[in-house]
Amino acid sequence: MPARKGKLDISLVDFNQAGLVSLDGEWEFYWKQLLAPDDFKAFADPDPHYFAVPEVWNNKYAGLQELAPEGYATYRLLLLRNDSERQLLSLSIPNVYTNYKLWINGVILSSNGNVGTEASLAKPQWEPVIKTFEASGETIEIILQVSNFHHARGGVHKSLKLGTPEAISKDRETAVVANMLLVGGLLILGAFFLVFFLIRKGQRATMYFGALCLFWGIRSLFSNIYLVTSFFESTSWGLAVRVEYISLYLSMLWGMLFISSVFPNGMKALYKYILITINYCIISLTVILPPVFFTQLLPAYQFFIAVNLLYAVVVISRAIYEKQFEAWFSAASIIIGIGLFAYELTAYALVVKINLVFLNLGYLMIFFLNSLVLAYHFVGAYKQVHVLEKEKASSFERRLRRA
Repeated sequence: MPARKGKLDISLVDFNQAGLVSLDGEWEFYWKQLLAPDDFKAFADPDPHYFAVPEVWNNKYAGLQELAPEGYATYRLLLLRNDSERQLLSLSIPNVYTNYKLWINGVILSSNGNVGTEASLAKPQWEPVIKTFEASGETIEIILQVSNFHHARGGVHKSLKLGTPEAISKDRETAVVANMLLVGGLLILGAFFLVFFLIRKGQRATMYFGALCLFWGIRSLFSNIYLVTSFFESTSWGLAVRVEYISLYLSMLWGMLFISSVFPNGMKALYKYILITINYCIISLTVILPPVFFTQLLPAYQFFIAVNLLYAVVVISRAIYEKQFEAWFSAASIIIGIGLFAYELTAYALVVKINLVFLNLGYLMIFFLNSLVLAYHFVGAYKQVHVLEKEKASSFERRLRRA
C-alpha cells in the first residue's frame, strides 16, 4: 500500500516476515523551503503540496508552480504504527539529485553533501547508505531536505526502503555482490583480450572488445549503487559523474567498432566516421562543461544509442543472410542488449526500480556471447593456417617425388 497524503500505515507490517517496505507514494512536499523538525512543531496547520516518491521534480507542479530542475524542497512522511514498543529498524537511503539531509523523529540520521538554497552553498554527493535507528511511539516522522544545482534532474528518484537490519543488509549485499561479479568479470575479460591484442598485433576486433569490456566495467563502478563512492568516500562527485558518462560514451563507441570489425561488409566507412565524430564531440563537452549542462545531453545520447542498436541489427542480419555462423551469437546479444536498454531507459524515464541482479547477469551474457564471436574467428583463422600448412607440405612432397 503506497503512502497517501503524507502518511503510510505500517501498523499491520511484521518486519520479521515482510522483508523490505518501500516508502513510495505521496509525501508532503514544500517547494523552495528547507524545513527542519522544529519548523513543523511551530506550524499550527501546515499546508503542504503532495509529491510522488520516487519521482524527479523536473517539469512537475507544486500547486500552480512548475518546478525547475534546479531548486530545493523538503519532503515529509509520517509512518503510522500500532503500538509504542521499541523496535530496531534500518533505512536504506539511495542517492538523490544531488544532496540531502534526513531526520527521523527529530534526530539527524543521514546526509549526503550539503543542502543549500543556491549553488554556492550546496555540495553534491552520491553515496547510498544504510542507517539503523530505534523506532518508538505510534508515529515515525521522516523529514528529508533535498537541493539540486548541479544536475539536469532534481528530486528523489529512487525508493527509500525500511526493514530489519538483517533484511536491509541482505538486500544491500545482494546488490553489491551482483555488481562486483559484473565488474570483476568484465575487467578480467577486458584485460585478457587487450593482452591478446598486444601479443598478436593486427587483431583489432580483440582490442575493441577488450576496451568495451574494460570501460563497461568501469561504468558499473560509477553507476547504479555507486560502489566507487562506497570504497573511496573522498571521490569527487564531479569526477565520478564525468567518469560515469564518459565510460558510457566510450563503451558505445568501442562496441560499434567491434561490430564493424567482425562484420566488415555491413558497416559503411561514412557511418564509422559519424559515430567517432559524435562520440568525440560529446566526450569533449563532458570534459569541458559543468555537470548541470552536460547531463542535459543524456536523453539525446540515449536516442543515439537506440539508432546504433538498430544499425547493428541491420549489420548482423546481413551477416546472417550471408551465412556467417558467428553472427548468431551477436544476434542473440543484440536481442538481450535491446531488451536491457529498453528496461534501463524505461526505468530512467518513469523512475522505477531496477533489478540489479537481473541487469548485471544480462550484461554478462552479452559479453560472453560476443566473446564467442571472437573465439569462432580465432578457430576459423587457425583452421585456415592449418590448411595452408598442409597444402605447403603436400606441395613440398610432390616436388620431392618429381626430383
